[in-house]
Amino acid sequence: MVDGSAGDDAQWQAMRAGDMAALGVLFDRHADRLFRYCQRAASPADAEDVLSETFVEAWRSRRSFVVRGDSALPILLAIGKRVLQKHARSAERSRRREAHSADPVLMTVPDIAEEVVRAEELERQRAWLRQQVASLPVTYRNAYELCVFAELGQEEVARLLDVPLGTVKSRLSRARQLIAAAAQDAFGQHAIGGAT
Repeated sequence: MVDGSAGDDAQWQAMRAGDMAALGVLFDRHADRLFRYCQRAASPADAEDVLSETFVEAWRSRRSFVVRGDSALPILLAIGKRVLQKHARSAERSRRREAHSADPVLMTVPDIAEEVVRAEELERQRAWLRQQVASLPVTYRNAYELCVFAELGQEEVARLLDVPLGTVKSRLSRARQLIAAAAQDAFGQHAIGGAT
């Protein structure tokens, strides 16, 4: 058993040797940041499931990864991204099944409170953003997801992607420009704060 104050690399090595307590230490260190990433990349209802599945998958694949540097967060984010992609594919399959099996005669419209309407609108906007981010070229998408969804600093992202800081800044800027242009096309100038 490794001391809880040991670095992520030591915790991961202990995990590779079968120490579940080391997984708990890594969970305590990184769950909040990973959860925020999951909330931004998935629906709020799915975020907790994705977080749990990420750590289960980290345990299952612990022998496949080696911590480079001083943080296991990049590994956990990569695993989390795979879990999110799996959830997205599953949700799409469910939507398709429901679309084919929905009987409009049997469907009833519940009385919807204002708060529920706002929550649905927010989720629609998040889904739109997730779709726009997914459509970005991979270099822009990686920089955007790590900086915005995972809340990593630009310097840390540059180190993780093994590119100069200026490259991360330009990719992030270009990703934001592409998303803003898509928002302009989809919602018009008024919807993004400009005057019409």
